[in-house]
Amino acid sequence: MPKVSVIVPVYNVEKYLRKCLDSLVNQTLDDIEILVINDGSPDQSQMIIEEYQRNYSFLKGYMKKNGGLADARNFGLQYAKGKYIGFIDSDDSVELDMYEKMYEKAEETQADLVVCDLEYVWENESKEPMRMAGLNHIDGKSERQSLFTSPLFAWNKLYRREFFLNTGLQYSVGKWYEDIPVTVPLFAEAKRIAYVPQVMIHYLQRSSSIMGSGYDKRMYHIFDQMKFIYEYYHDHGLFDAYKEEIEYLFVEHLMLYGAFRFLRTEHYKELCSESFRMMKTYFPEYRNNSFLHRFSLKNRIFIMSLTPLTLDLWKWVLERRG
Repeated sequence: MPKVSVIVPVYNVEKYLRKCLDSLVNQTLDDIEILVINDGSPDQSQMIIEEYQRNYSFLKGYMKKNGGLADARNFGLQYAKGKYIGFIDSDDSVELDMYEKMYEKAEETQADLVVCDLEYVWENESKEPMRMAGLNHIDGKSERQSLFTSPLFAWNKLYRREFFLNTGLQYSVGKWYEDIPVTVPLFAEAKRIAYVPQVMIHYLQRSSSIMGSGYDKRMYHIFDQMKFIYEYYHDHGLFDAYKEEIEYLFVEHLMLYGAFRFLRTEHYKELCSESFRMMKTYFPEYRNNSFLHRFSLKNRIFIMSLTPLTLDLWKWVLERRG
């Protein structure tokens, strides 16, 4: 059994793929397997994958019909044999000792889930790299509670395979925000969580990123994803223990970052109206949430003042800020 299986979905990334794979095949951890899933990529990615397959016996390539990032991750899970599982997006790269350090931390602590720090890096180095903690420690809150206010990405984490598969969770195929309905349930289900406070992932910010583009009807997927989280915690008897954490996530994804994105589109009134409806239905007292202090003063003012009556004003402000 390999120590770690790393699943790498690939689609239209020939420009970035070698850097990603180089950072994986040169890992300091021995006994690692790399599963590269070609999700029907129309570019030259398959040629690159085959080249690495010939040179590295522990790298295995698979081809499938295009189904999106979530579908490729789910596909890779059926072939992963490692004691632990990791995911990496094929335009990102990792530190060469990432999986050695994550594996050692998991073994030392017997953790189901290990988290590390990451940094945003920009194409053409147009900005300085920006570090982001994988675990935001909040005074007065436990490590597990603090994790809910931390990045929800799939790929800055290492998962015990048996634990991951036993939850029955899968990434939601064909939807945006696919990390949310897997990562958030795992926070509560994991018996032990460990943290490596080092930057291990270099998260590339591309100008062509779909999440940085204008209006797309898939923006509405956030509402289904948040509803899934609410229902999952209720159905598994976890809601009362994590009510405030789930409420915080609703605020973050619907009333802050979601609202920023919505207000930059021509469909902002319909999108924000659905956010207001969900908050009123599920968390009408969200402005009293004790986690909100972790946001900047500017963001807290935005959250507190965003209402149906102030939508046009905020759209005007954001448009002038660019």
